[in-house]
Amino acid sequence: MALKRALVVDDSRVARITLKKQLESYDLKVELAESGEEALELLKTHMVDVIFMDHIMPGMDGLEAVSLIKSNPSTATIPVMMYTSKEGEVYVSEARALGAVGVLPKRVEPGVLFGMLEKLGLVKDRRAKPRDDDSDTGEETDDKPVGIEISAVVSRILEDQHSELRTDILTSYRSFAKQVANEVHEQLLEDQRVDKVERELAGRQRRNWQITSAVLGLLLAVVVMQLLHTRGERNDAERELAEARAALDQEREAAYARDQSQAANASGGTAPEFAENRLFLDTLIRDMNAAGAVPFGEIPFDEVRVDQISWLMLRLADAGFTGTVRIESHLGAFCLVSDTSGVYQLQDPDAPFSSCSFIGHPLDGSRSLNDRQTSHFEFFRAASPLLAESGIELDVVIRDRSDSVPRVPYPDNPETAGDWNRVATINNRLEFSLLPDDFL
Repeated sequence: MALKRALVVDDSRVARITLKKQLESYDLKVELAESGEEALELLKTHMVDVIFMDHIMPGMDGLEAVSLIKSNPSTATIPVMMYTSKEGEVYVSEARALGAVGVLPKRVEPGVLFGMLEKLGLVKDRRAKPRDDDSDTGEETDDKPVGIEISAVVSRILEDQHSELRTDILTSYRSFAKQVANEVHEQLLEDQRVDKVERELAGRQRRNWQITSAVLGLLLAVVVMQLLHTRGERNDAERELAEARAALDQEREAAYARDQSQAANASGGTAPEFAENRLFLDTLIRDMNAAGAVPFGEIPFDEVRVDQISWLMLRLADAGFTGTVRIESHLGAFCLVSDTSGVYQLQDPDAPFSSCSFIGHPLDGSRSLNDRQTSHFEFFRAASPLLAESGIELDVVIRDRSDSVPRVPYPDNPETAGDWNRVATINNRLEFSLLPDDFL
């Protein structure tokens, strides 16, 4: 008959060896594991008939290991005996609830261990059998088999163990009940103290809130009055600025008209209509260039630019312009840092300028329009009726860092990355210009 197998799981080498010797004395083959994790790995390749599981071990404790063993269909039927020095009814109930068949003390008596193995069907009672010569003669004997005496001794040992275990359980239960009662009483007292403190705090908070509300009301009134005063000043300033701009535009237009009139008189003719249209076109291009800045990371020629260019071409066609609209894409030199994936990003505006990893643009060295246009813009250039029927051509010039011209000079001694990148954003732009065929 094949030997029965047992698995002893204990982080103590002495405890493992001691129990192993006891089990081997009952003809059991014993496997050893010093942790719950090692036991689970061993059970993947070795099947055993019984497991002795220590409770407290580093890492996974015994109860957790029992739970995992019982949750696995391939090991769920293996009987597990908790093998521990821990006592108390709560622990015994918890171990049984997780699937353990019982709890043995670390220093288990041989008789108790044998009785447990016998109940599990892993050993048989070694009773003395009658001698062959006695059975052959048919004579009866008054001697009792030795196995019966051993059985009686084991029974008495089990009864003693059961009585001691019951006493320990009752003692543990009474101690636990007393501890719970004391904790409940202390919690009630603590709750009463907390309620008293909370009531006192609530009263103080009500008084403080009344005072705070009055102060906030007064501050709000002062702020509203200040805002009304500031808004009035701001409106006056905006009105004065608008008037100054209008006067400046009128003066500029008058000066331009005088220059054109003088040029026409010098050439022997007049060109009032040309002067008026030329001023209008210059204003259009100036407005387009003022809005030409391209923020870092945005595609210069996108859907928004399609709308702006379409609007510009309609205005040019209404003014009778024929020729070419040139759009130059210039790159700004930004203060950049590399992220974890190696992609350059803007440095934090408040960071020192010296912290920049790279001064430039991700498209440095690229003159490809595909790097700076969307499919929507590409379709506009290829199929827009404005370009096909207006007599106006669109010339897109892509400049890399080597020939991009700054619109605003970069600061000589910037303190922060933000100081530098504000200028870089202005220089990272689209520049519009008109190349008329024959405007006179």
